[in-house]
Amino acid sequence: MLFPGKQATLLFIILLTIGNSFFCQGQGITDSTRLEKRLPVLNKKIYFDFPANAIVSPRVTDIMAADPNENRETRIIADWGNMKLVIFAKELFALSGKTLFEDISKEVEPDFDFQRKILTDNDSIISVLSTPTLFDSTANGILINSFLVKTPDNTVCRIDAYINPAAYSMKDQFISLTESIFKTISKGTRSINLEPRDETCMIQGGNNKFLFKLPRNYFITIDEKYDFSVFKLTKYRDLTDKNFTSITIYSGFHPSWFHKEYGYTDSNALKTPGRFLQKNVDWLYFSESSSNFYLKEQIIPSETIEKGLLLHVALLTNNKDLLPELEKMVDDIKVIK
Repeated sequence: MLFPGKQATLLFIILLTIGNSFFCQGQGITDSTRLEKRLPVLNKKIYFDFPANAIVSPRVTDIMAADPNENRETRIIADWGNMKLVIFAKELFALSGKTLFEDISKEVEPDFDFQRKILTDNDSIISVLSTPTLFDSTANGILINSFLVKTPDNTVCRIDAYINPAAYSMKDQFISLTESIFKTISKGTRSINLEPRDETCMIQGGNNKFLFKLPRNYFITIDEKYDFSVFKLTKYRDLTDKNFTSITIYSGFHPSWFHKEYGYTDSNALKTPGRFLQKNVDWLYFSESSSNFYLKEQIIPSETIEKGLLLHVALLTNNKDLLPELEKMVDDIKVIK
């Protein structure tokens, strides 16, 4: 999904109603609001100029959940009295090129209708601004602009601008302001390596590391909190490619099954043989062709890494034919000192 639908709107209700506020007393939003604070987005992947009262404010998560990953998302908030603007950037794990505008135009979003235009086409950056033609003034989070960016490494991210209902009376000024912000885009210092490679990642609680053998276009993000880590292997695909793959490895002491979160029970699973860390594994395999849902997972005691440690390994895709690729990657994972 290139643009936010109903589920994303619910997410942004949360984004708008939690977090710290930063009040700019005695000031208002105008067409000439100065953009004088340069801030990085997506861990210095790109930069923008923002109003002086803008702050980077990561989403607040549950105490048992990992903190937001800066390679996956950035949230920036600016307040003018009771009026709030939220800029939320998200890595799409997608690739594009000169056809970015045409690719976007093929996407149909039943909940939104957009006016689109190319905003940037220079310095190896192409960006497209999509402004809604209809607005729901009663929503807690009102989408006013959506900005898709192809960076110099040909990866694509999306930056959405939301206001709260108190700011709706000045909707046009906020639309103008966010377009001005997006026009200041410049490339950052972080480029995403998508070449085939070996990559090592530390495992919490000792001196052990995972050694991953990554095929082309795969990228690792690591989420951490207190006594656990979550390693996510995601593949960058063409922006118009509807396939999805992911490998998740939880390393900690309190794993939770993915299949239960999706509404399945153990009785829905088949047991299929596989390999992980050079040992045989019986995967719990959930296959639902009607909903394009294919999940293999298992919780594996790993005393040789750390006493009491559990590894939850999950392979997820919407295309059954892609499971062998994921299984090969999991089979290649090793633990080294």
